[in-house]
Amino acid sequence: MKITTPYPTLVQALDIISRISTKHVTLPVLQCVLISVVDKKITLRATNLEISVELTLDGVVEDDGIIAVPAQTLQQSVQFLNEKDVTLRVEEGVLVIEGAHTQTSIKSIPHDEFPNIHKIDTAGVVVNAEMFAYGIKTVAFAASQTSIKPELGSVFVQQKREHSLTFVATDSFRLMEKSVPQKGVVLAQSFLLPQKNALELARVCEIVGGTPTLIINENQCSLVFASGVYISSRLVTGSFPDYEQIIPKEYVTTVTILKEDLQRAFKKTNIFLNKFLQVAITLTERHLTVSATNSEVGHTTDTLKAQVEGQELNLSFNQQYVIDPLSHIQDESLILKFAGIGRPLVLHGVTDPSLRYLVMPMNK
Repeated sequence: MKITTPYPTLVQALDIISRISTKHVTLPVLQCVLISVVDKKITLRATNLEISVELTLDGVVEDDGIIAVPAQTLQQSVQFLNEKDVTLRVEEGVLVIEGAHTQTSIKSIPHDEFPNIHKIDTAGVVVNAEMFAYGIKTVAFAASQTSIKPELGSVFVQQKREHSLTFVATDSFRLMEKSVPQKGVVLAQSFLLPQKNALELARVCEIVGGTPTLIINENQCSLVFASGVYISSRLVTGSFPDYEQIIPKEYVTTVTILKEDLQRAFKKTNIFLNKFLQVAITLTERHLTVSATNSEVGHTTDTLKAQVEGQELNLSFNQQYVIDPLSHIQDESLILKFAGIGRPLVLHGVTDPSLRYLVMPMNK
C-alpha cells in the first residue's frame, strides 16, 4: 500500500475516527484504525462494537493494500507534522509515514479480526447536522451515568411537532428537554441513543457539518454525510419514561430572575456546600434567597431581587443540578416554576419555549 494525501485532509479524518477506537482485552484490533486501499479508493474504518465510523480519504493511490494500526498512535504522530502532503506506505507489515522532512514507523496489528461494519440500506431523512448536534449536547448532561437502567443513560429523540426534533434526557432526579428546528423532517419512530454514543455523533456532526441522512432501524442509527463519512450507533432497547406525566400542570409560585444574578450567587454558595451539595432556596414577596451551610466551613446567604408570584416557599436542591442547565439557556432572564413542597421545579428562559428543565427537590 502506498498513498499520498493532503495533510489537512488526513488530520480531519483522524480527528473524526480516532476517538471511536478503544482498548479491548480480547480483541486488540478494536484500538486500531483500518486503512484499506482497494481499486484506488482509500477508506478508513474504526469501531468499538458500540459505535462505528467509516470515511473515504482523498489522495493519490500508488499501490492498494490494507493495514490496521493503533488509532491514537497514528493521530498523535500525524498531528505534530508540518507538511503540505503526507505519504503513507506499508513496508513489511509496518506503516511508514513520510513527509518532505520527516519519517515515522508504526507497528501494525493483524487486521483479520477487524469487525465488519454493517450499513443500514433503508431510506432515511435529511437533517441539519448543526441542529442535531445542538439538541444532543443540550440535554446529554442530564442522562444517568450508571448502566442499571440503560434507557435512563440515553438520549431520547422524538418528533413532537412538525419541522422539529425533540431531545430528552433524564436520570430520574432531573430532566432536560430541547426542541430544535429540522425543516421537512418526518421521523417515523422515536429512538434511544446511549449517551456516550450520542455525544460522539454530535461531535462528528460538528466536524463534518452539512445535511446528512439520518437512517434508523430497530437496532441501529446511522448518519450518512455527502463527504463520504458514515457513522452508526447501536440503539437502546426499552421504553423511555412517559415524562409528560411528571411535569406539573399547575404551580404555586412563579419567579422571574436574572440568570447572571443566580449564577453569581451559586458561585458563592458553592464554597459552603455540604457533601450532598445542598443549597436552600427561599422565596418571599420580592426576593429569592439562596443559602448554604457546611459545618466545617461556615454559612452564606444571598438575597436576590426577583419577581415572585404566589406562595412563599423554602426548598432545598442539589446545587449542581440547578446550575447545569443554565449554560444552555440563551435568555438573560429565567422563569422558575415551583409546584410546591416535595414537588418539581421547572425552569426555562423567558423567551425560549423550546427548552425546559425539571429538577426534584432534596429531602431536608
